[in-house]
Amino acid sequence: MTDPTLSSKQRYAVIAKVNWVCSVVDALLSTLKLTIGFITRSPALIADGVHSLSDLATDILALILGNMAQHGPDEDHPYGHARYETIGTVALGATLVAVAIGIAYDNVMAAWQGESITPHWLSLLAVLVSIISKEALFHYSMKHAKATNSNLLEANAWHSRSDSLSSVVVFFGILASMAGYPILEYVAALAVAVLIGKMGVGLTWNATQDLVDRGVPQDKLDAYKTTLLSSNAIDDVHMIRTRLMGNDVFIDAHIQVSPFLTVSEAHQLNDNSAANLKKTHDEITDVTLHIDFEPDNIQAKTLLMPKRSEVESALANSNLAHYQRLYLHYKGATLSIEILFDENAIIPADYQITTMALQKQFDWINRIELYKKTQ
Repeated sequence: MTDPTLSSKQRYAVIAKVNWVCSVVDALLSTLKLTIGFITRSPALIADGVHSLSDLATDILALILGNMAQHGPDEDHPYGHARYETIGTVALGATLVAVAIGIAYDNVMAAWQGESITPHWLSLLAVLVSIISKEALFHYSMKHAKATNSNLLEANAWHSRSDSLSSVVVFFGILASMAGYPILEYVAALAVAVLIGKMGVGLTWNATQDLVDRGVPQDKLDAYKTTLLSSNAIDDVHMIRTRLMGNDVFIDAHIQVSPFLTVSEAHQLNDNSAANLKKTHDEITDVTLHIDFEPDNIQAKTLLMPKRSEVESALANSNLAHYQRLYLHYKGATLSIEILFDENAIIPADYQITTMALQKQFDWINRIELYKKTQ
């Protein structure tokens, strides 16, 4: 679960710190395994060292993309740079798949060619250090991945786990070779390759879905809708859509309000509803709400073009031209008109003749009501 106390800046600082720790550990482990591997002429340990080098490469990639993702909106990226983190997750997932294929290929070829390994006890020690270090790194990275809701850190954590698993294979492969059963190393290596490949495919697929604007699950949508409807002034919420931008959620929705609200009141309601969504659901960073005064039903939807200029022109040529304010209310294919006069204005006694004439002239006028301002 994301730590709600972390600001965006603090979140990226945590991600950068974890990636630096991973980079240092992977650099030390790859150096250790490759050095001992060449000294003891252990091909399995050399291969494991190369795997750790791939971890180091992805750590560096995660650092670069994590740094790029923390930058906010600019002229070329109005929605920010959070998807660099998603791109990093795709890259790391693809790397896991490539590592799995490489491990499977190398072990199949080694088994086919009947290669044997004659390990040294130093090789066992190096592998044991690698297993303990990478497993600790996995739990460390995964803990902070959950706290920051970072798919990039989670992908890197699983990459550390893949290195740990491959080291386990090498460890038991060395023991099996010592016991005279080298074939067990190849069987175990293939099993681990399948597991690593499955991790990589899952991470790559999920991150790719985010890149093509995957939305949040239905239960999240329902929660957002409930939050919006908590305002008594909102009659309905529909056409609600979301998309993921890194670990942030962008949402847009239509909210239906009374057709008799003023523009300023509707705007205030819009702003308050958007702020309430962000406050209640901290993963939401961008909200766009469309104000509706009627349901978005094609058959019932208002299709009238703006009529204010026509109404004003007609009133200007009538005995009601001295009004103070004019309110127009649309519904379906008709228009209701409210005319407000100053408290000192004199409304003509025959005003009903005028209003009836206007309704006859314009068949889209449903009713006309006159009001006089009170002190």
